[in-house]
Amino acid sequence: MSEMGEDHLARTVSIRRADLTDAAELAQFAARLFRETYGDSTPPADLEAYVAANFGREIQAEEIDGSADAIFLARSADGPIVGYAHLQSDTDASLLNRLYVDRAFRGTGVSRNLFDAVVAECRRRKTPRLTLTVFEKNERARAFYTRLGFREVGVTSFVVGSDTQTDVEMAYDVTD
Repeated sequence: MSEMGEDHLARTVSIRRADLTDAAELAQFAARLFRETYGDSTPPADLEAYVAANFGREIQAEEIDGSADAIFLARSADGPIVGYAHLQSDTDASLLNRLYVDRAFRGTGVSRNLFDAVVAECRRRKTPRLTLTVFEKNERARAFYTRLGFREVGVTSFVVGSDTQTDVEMAYDVTD
């Protein structure tokens, strides 16, 4: 895609905080992107068990309504969700639990705009550190987070159904 096309896509996307009316659409979008991201590396039964346990409308509504959570949506000019970020906070650190962008909008600045909304929320909440975990085999995401200023700080396990995977832990100093 040309720079002009990418720039146009980024300009036609708005970022806003999710509300309860977004729960059903977010559940469908999140499940689809999770399947696309991990479908090649996760056994189908494990993938579907994880999706069922984490991306139902009621679950998304609880996350949207949670006081420790903030979910930001990227919406295209014609309305559908094209990306989202899910932030969970406590007093010492915030966790970027999820940041997913539709393939058609990757490389357009949408991910960066979602990240900027997350950092602004961390600053508003006065949490000095933002952490995340990313699948060790997701080189594209790891490179993106490194470009943003995250540093690798460890590894952890991530369970999808009965499949235990290795994630890289990364941290970002919000106060910088």
